Amino acid sequence: MRRFDNLANYIKYKGAFLPIFLIIAVILVSLFFLRSKIFEIFETQKIIKKEKETLADLTKKVAILQGLDEFELTEKTEVLLRVLPPEKDVVNILSTLKALSSQTGVVLGGIKFEGEDTLSLKVQGDSEKIISFMEKIEKTYPLMRLEDVSISFEEEGRIESFLKVKTFFSPLPTKLDSLESPLALITPQEEKIYAEVVQLTSPLTEESLETVQSGKDNPFSF
Repeated sequence: MRRFDNLANYIKYKGAFLPIFLIIAVILVSLFFLRSKIFEIFETQKIIKKEKETLADLTKKVAILQGLDEFELTEKTEVLLRVLPPEKDVVNILSTLKALSSQTGVVLGGIKFEGEDTLSLKVQGDSEKIISFMEKIEKTYPLMRLEDVSISFEEEGRIESFLKVKTFFSPLPTKLDSLESPLALITPQEEKIYAEVVQLTSPLTEESLETVQSGKDNPFSF
């Protein structure tokens, strides 16, 4: 008899339990999708915030770049490329040495490259002319530096000097920094270096440069 009572109660309350189960199921499914949407919104807000920060940073960089003097930057770039060329310019180096020897009155010969950036050469003349030649090497562009000097004396006060000269070049960058990278402006220390570099001169005239570039003269003949 008790079994029939339990069955009767089950049938009686079955209709009430079903809507409750459905409501719970709907709530659980809604919570699942709601949580997913909340996460998406949170991630989207993070992306928007980052993009706003990037835009603000780029706006500042644009304002800084617009405030720079384009003519001045172009002029400085041209000067630095002459002083420190982007590639090894053998013709320009030899032509410069030949012009310096003509200016100082020394006899130049025995030039040969040792490795990628060092050359050796023989200079003949009196002491005053040779000293003048060596001083001018380090006051001239393209950038060169005396690495070693050896001297031997000849007859009638003439001197034969063997020099090792280091030459310099710096390849241009192959890629630019990302937009997020800090803007690399010229520092006061770099301005000071530029002020020293701009004092360097070249013994080559416009006519001699045109001659070398057109191939009418052989810079290897001394």
